[in-house]
This record gives sequence, C-alpha cells and structure tokens, in this order.
Amino acid sequence: MRNNHVMVWLVFMFSALIMTACGSTNSPVEPMVTPPAISVQITKEYCPSIEVQAGMQIAWTNADDADHVLWLERKDEQGILVDAGGTDLLQPGTTFSITLTEPGQYTYYCSKDRTAFGTIVVFP
Repeated sequence: MRNNHVMVWLVFMFSALIMTACGSTNSPVEPMVTPPAISVQITKEYCPSIEVQAGMQIAWTNADDADHVLWLERKDEQGILVDAGGTDLLQPGTTFSITLTEPGQYTYYCSKDRTAFGTIVVFP
C-alpha cells in the first residue's frame, strides 16, 4: 500500500515537472522597451523649453510639414561653447533623440536660421 502512495506521488511530481517545463518553453520573453522620458513636438517656429534629470532621454519629433534642424549648444559660465551637436535635417514626422548626462543649461535651435530656440535645463 505504501509503495502505491509513493508511486502516485512520484507520478504526480514528474507530471507537474513536465507541465512546468513545457509551459516555460512556450512563452517567449519580450524585449524590454523603454520609452523616452520626455517627448517634444516641434511645430512651425515653436521650440518649447524643458527641464530634465541628467541621464533622461529626450526625443524631438518634427510635427510640422516643413523640414527643421535641431542643434544643441551648452556654454560654460564665461560663455564659451563647451558642447554642441544635433541634426542638420529633421524631416516631417521624423524623430531625433539624445540623452544629456552633463548638468547645465543648453540652448537648442529648431529652425534653419536659428531664430526659433528653446532651453533645456539638466538637473543632476
């Protein structure tokens, strides 16, 4: 009688082990997708100013029907340019993203003639 209980218990445990193993192989692991921390829409001559924490991703989308540029600059306390970069062409519907890790105040331009601009304050 005792052997029957042991046998039933072993069959049950073996079945549970097989079902668990089969279940785990049938569920694929989805890659983790992290959306940008800040999304900014550029329209006409509007470049909104924003504040972010250092290390947060910023994504600009050209929501206009005309091409734009997106150029970022950071100057030190003496007004000397220390960082610059961006894109020369941001076509309608396209997105440009960047992660700023250096705290400070940045100016970004979103028009070809640099008349439209906004500021980005990056906190530590």
